[in-house]
Amino acid sequence: MNNLIDMAYALRILWSYIKCKTYKFNIKYLMLPIIYLVVISLVIPSGNMLVNEVSRTTVDSYTTITITKEDKINSILDKYNLTEYEFKVICGIVLTEAQSNSYEDAYAVINTIYNRTKSSSWTRYISNMYGNDKGKNIYYQAIAPNQFVVYQHGSYKKNLNNTTSKGYDAIIDFLYTEEVMHNYLSFRSHNIKVKNSESFSNKGNNYFNVLNIENRI
Repeated sequence: MNNLIDMAYALRILWSYIKCKTYKFNIKYLMLPIIYLVVISLVIPSGNMLVNEVSRTTVDSYTTITITKEDKINSILDKYNLTEYEFKVICGIVLTEAQSNSYEDAYAVINTIYNRTKSSSWTRYISNMYGNDKGKNIYYQAIAPNQFVVYQHGSYKKNLNNTTSKGYDAIIDFLYTEEVMHNYLSFRSHNIKVKNSESFSNKGNNYFNVLNIENRI
């Protein structure tokens, strides 16, 4: 910075001297532009040098941020006000309910439970059961009596520590991004046909009972 200030000062003194001489001999209209360009070209560094310096500084200071699976889980726990155990229970329920053990069906199952936290009727029903507005909590929607039979029967426990399946990744992806696949509130096994239902994978659950706008909170 000091070098640039000294350079500017020297340029100013040099320019004043040149201007005085050219005015004295009345050749300013011819010589001033030429002299000015010559002085600038001698004093100021080339544009490429400046651009290269800035480019290197920008690249050197750039930092790549990688979000790990653990980072996503911590974000989910905080966003949904869950303990690690409650998150494991949710994952166990979803993975056991998901048919064909696919990414798509696990994503659809957790999406269904999430949709219930956005339904005025479902949140009211669960809050009346557990109190304190628990109906908006995805954990209490998942463990509600007579809803997901794998929890009632205890078969969900076999998947409590299943953290390597595609379905587990699907649960994390949905809860982290909240990118909704569907607006259904219920599902049945793939071998139970339901009118106007929809499936999202081969031999996946049949999803039905749409969350209507008037029922959305």
